[in-house]
Amino acid sequence: MFEGDYTIYGKHATYMKYLKETKVFSRYIDVYMAGAVLGALYEKRAKQTDSSDRARIYADAFDTEHVRCNEIFKTVILSDTSKPWSAEERANICFRYRDRMDEMAVPPVTQEELDIMKEAKKLFDEYVFGGIELLYDCFSGNAAMNADEIVDCAYKTLFDQHDLIENLQEDDDAKLLQPEY
Repeated sequence: MFEGDYTIYGKHATYMKYLKETKVFSRYIDVYMAGAVLGALYEKRAKQTDSSDRARIYADAFDTEHVRCNEIFKTVILSDTSKPWSAEERANICFRYRDRMDEMAVPPVTQEELDIMKEAKKLFDEYVFGGIELLYDCFSGNAAMNADEIVDCAYKTLFDQHDLIENLQEDDDAKLLQPEY
């Protein structure tokens, strides 16, 4: 997973280009990772649309950010409850299952494993697209913001989330990935 080129089509490609061209993000991979996190945090999912517009994340970007992408994938899958997967199945998706056939693998890769990983990747991408929509809505509506205001807004959001995490009680784990506003 997260190897090779990855192309995003439709309005999400347009949104990614906008976020990069306005210098909110410097790379498409950054939009992709932030989209996954925000989509999961706000439980916003979207489907990819058909259009001639496209944005491509190249394999070298995934090579550079492979560890981060995998950790974000694990976090999203472990926190998602929209699928009928048990906690054990979600853990298997994150830590045990493989996403491609390998004849030399021990234990062998099963077709069921491949199908579940394909479904998990599709779910992850839906969160990515939902997060990209959130990012676009946030920054396109505030086109008059300068760089200092963007940094202030991002800092406030991070500080608020940090404050929420610090003030959680032991039984508040369900609130950990929920926005407080």
